[in-house]
Order: sequence, then structure tokens, then C-alpha cells
Amino acid sequence: MREVEEYVDKLYKHANPNYPETKELKEETRIHLNESIKELMKDGYSENDSFRIAVERFGGIEQAEKLISLMHIRQKSFAMWLLRVGVLSLLSASILLIFLLYLGNVHDAEFAEIGYTIGEDSSSSTDLDVAKYLSKEPFVLKASLYNDESDHSNPDLTFQGGNQWVPSLFKSVFFYGTDRTFISLEIIDIRTIGIFLFAIGFTIYYVLFTIWGLIQLYHRGELKLVWIIGLVVLNVVGYIIFSLKDKKNFTERF
Repeated sequence: MREVEEYVDKLYKHANPNYPETKELKEETRIHLNESIKELMKDGYSENDSFRIAVERFGGIEQAEKLISLMHIRQKSFAMWLLRVGVLSLLSASILLIFLLYLGNVHDAEFAEIGYTIGEDSSSSTDLDVAKYLSKEPFVLKASLYNDESDHSNPDLTFQGGNQWVPSLFKSVFFYGTDRTFISLEIIDIRTIGIFLFAIGFTIYYVLFTIWGLIQLYHRGELKLVWIIGLVVLNVVGYIIFSLKDKKNFTERF
């Protein structure tokens, strides 16, 4: 019915026609009005009277404005949820990175103590003795002893610890030398783990903040290529530049 189409377009003229929610609301309103008109016409009303009564029952522009307002509230809530999750991911990853960097420095001293102790006792150490040293520090994966410091490819003795499943990305090798021998320790580097987790947290933040920023640009009618590139490349700095520019334009208008 042409009158219904025109009326629905008029109802939602202030809503963004590209939003899926707007399209869904318009379709639901259109179906509701058409069904109401058909029922009224079956009851004996004319087409014009049926249209008028159906519109009155629906609630008119006031009802449409309530629906549009609810839609905007939901969109803003979703955007804010994205922002909060992104910022929380960044903060959590940053705190975890700082903690693991500190813990890694603490473990360095323990690794050095184990390395030098094994080196000093190398002439009298047995497999059992070395296993005891390695058991004190679960982050030590392997200890290798060399009589020739220049040849790292052929250790004279090698002792394996646990946790051999650890990816090579998270492994590091520390070297210690004594008067008697040269020792290398293959360890789990928790600082690398911290950096890896921070990279994940930062990526989550970066993506979610970018999506949030794009939503803000869209709501303000500024979804232009220059601002999109600025937001994607500069992230929060790009959004701050946009906000300052937008504030300046608003001030100049008034």
C-alpha cells in the first residue's frame, strides 16, 4: 500500500537508513500496519479509515521516536562495551607485562646461581646432583657443560629438565663461565611470554578502539577517508585530533 510506504518513510526519516536496525524497524512497522489495515477492511471499514485507525493504534510519530531512541541507546551501549573491553585488555596486558618483566629479572639471579654452582662443581657433579639443581628452578629446560668455550655445538655434558613442550619462541639461552668450565642454560623466558601476551592484549585494544572510533565517526556524519585512515593508523591519537577538529568546527559555527 503506497500510503503505508510513505508513512513509514516519514516516521523514520530521522533514523539512519543504512543501519540494519532501521531497516528492521521499518519492515516490522510496514508489516504491522498492512496487517492491521487488512483486518479493519475485513470488518467493513474503508481503506482510508482503516489506514487512519491502524496509524492511531500504532502510536504515530511518538512511537517511532521511542523506537529510534531505543535503537540509538543500544548502539551506544554496544560501542561503550567495545571500548571498555578494549581498554581493560590493554590495562590487563600492561600490568601482566610489568609483573613478568620484574619476575624475569628475579629469575635471572636464580639462573646465574644455578649456572655458576654447576660450573664450580662440574668435576664432581653427578647426574643426580645436576638434576637436583635443575629441580630447584622449573624454568630451566636444559643445562650444557663445555670444556671449550669456543665450541657451542658439542657440549661435553647435557642434562635435560622438564617442560620440553615449551615453544622455541619462549626459550632463551644464558651463558656462564667459570675457571673450570663453561655452562649454558636453556630457560623459559617469562619476559618473552609477557611481551607476547601484551601484544595480544594491545591488538585486542587496537581493533576494538578502532571499531568504537569508526562508530563515533559514523554517528557524527564524519566517516570520511582522512579520518578513517587517521583512526586506523594513529588510533587514539587520530581520534583526539578528530575530536579537537570537530570541537573547533562546532565553536566556529556558534
